[in-house]
Amino acid sequence: MDFEAVIGLETHIELSTVTKMFCGCSTVFGHPPNTRVCPVCLALPGSLPVINRKAVEYTIKVALALNCQIQSFCQFHRKNYFYPDLPNG
Repeated sequence: MDFEAVIGLETHIELSTVTKMFCGCSTVFGHPPNTRVCPVCLALPGSLPVINRKAVEYTIKVALALNCQIQSFCQFHRKNYFYPDLPNG
């Protein structure tokens, strides 16, 4: 039986956008705690995320600069944690 090695990379980066990845809340630093949150940030039931288009554009630009292959279809799966000491967003 022949096997082909397939390696995937998961990267975590911070993009310079004015809103968060899945909602319209501001990313401006220096505001009091818990003032830049919404139902999506808090992962409240029934809240639906909306993708930050600018973040996707930045990500594609970085991928192209690194000579990566861009897929025509992309899918997101958001993890929701139910621990009281962890943020959801």
